Amino acid sequence: MPDLAQRCRQPELMDDPQLDQRLHQQALRGLSRVNWITRTHRLLWQPIEAFCRETQRTSVSVLDLACGSGDLLVWLKTKAHTKGIDLKITGCDLSPVALEVARQRAGQKKLDAEFIQMDVLDGVFTNDHDVVVCSLFLHHLQDGDVVSLLGRMASTARHLVVAQDLLRCRWGYLMCLVGSRLITRSPIVHIDGLLSVASAFTRAEIQQLAEQAGLTDCQINRHWPERFVLTWKRPL
Repeated sequence: MPDLAQRCRQPELMDDPQLDQRLHQQALRGLSRVNWITRTHRLLWQPIEAFCRETQRTSVSVLDLACGSGDLLVWLKTKAHTKGIDLKITGCDLSPVALEVARQRAGQKKLDAEFIQMDVLDGVFTNDHDVVVCSLFLHHLQDGDVVSLLGRMASTARHLVVAQDLLRCRWGYLMCLVGSRLITRSPIVHIDGLLSVASAFTRAEIQQLAEQAGLTDCQINRHWPERFVLTWKRPL
């Protein structure tokens, strides 16, 4: 068990552009399974659905930063359809392997979706999206980059920002150690999962970074299994 009192950021295997494509695709499938079992999709859907209900909207555009294999966006669009909501989805990611998987996933479901290759720390976001989300990405970044990205998300989103990620704690580390091995055979997920928990934030830390980014009135809620969901609404 490592010392989790402070963040310990280390390069993750999936961030290596030279990673074998077969191993990368296996890891993406494993992460999709992890997302499903840990209800990651629903943690993002709840604030989006609440926004649609409060504003009585039936059409909403969503931008997903560092979208990975696109499983969250595809699930969100499918779920929104059952609620009578037209979700216009756009995902961006740096990895061409992940984006190809995302396009195939959307194509299999015959869903309209746009996927763009972009470094979200340097790329230009258009401000024509109602909701901007990111999931399990902030822990990859240095503190200053988290502040910058949250600030850009807030300036880009016309109405709502949702960021979801891991919480750094012993229980979360132990669940990742055991759970990742039960859920997937991917050695990349087994290794990167533990590195991710060690590089994640506490609730107090992410609150402080959000305030530095100007999201002083955001809400940060804790969810199983040791996740936080940050939501921020643009003042009317």
